[in-house]
Amino acid sequence: MKFITLEKDLTAQSLCTLQKEHERLATQQSHWDDLRRAAEQIEMLTTRMSQADNEELKELRQAREQSRALESEHAALQRHFREQEHKASNAERTANAARQSLTQAQQRASEWEKRAKEYEGDLERTRTRLDQAEQSHAQLDTDYSLAKLQLEEKEANDRLVKVGI
Repeated sequence: MKFITLEKDLTAQSLCTLQKEHERLATQQSHWDDLRRAAEQIEMLTTRMSQADNEELKELRQAREQSRALESEHAALQRHFREQEHKASNAERTANAARQSLTQAQQRASEWEKRAKEYEGDLERTRTRLDQAEQSHAQLDTDYSLAKLQLEEKEANDRLVKVGI
């Protein structure tokens, strides 16, 4: 019984020691976990910094290439500008000639408009005469039809009179 009690006390002490060791290891484990997380964060920051550097290098390369493209485009635009200036001076000369032609064309157009108004007046008079002629024709058709009916009626009456004799 003594042996069992002693064994029980030793087991309780071992358990207490093991629990303390477990708590100490758990505390160390949390420190290790904190260190591991800190290391991961440092690694992530390092990765982000290198990515930012890489992105900055890419942006610089793109800016340099864009600058070169813009320089060549600028040179092309300057050539194009000189060509356009030459074309503009030619266009100005052409515009002056066109203005003179336009003035002449406007004078001719006003003459044509006068003639067109005269022809429109003639046309209106002719239409009026045509309307009057159509009305006269319609009246004559009506009169002719009436006269024809009267003649047919008179002939029918004459036939009746002859038949009745």
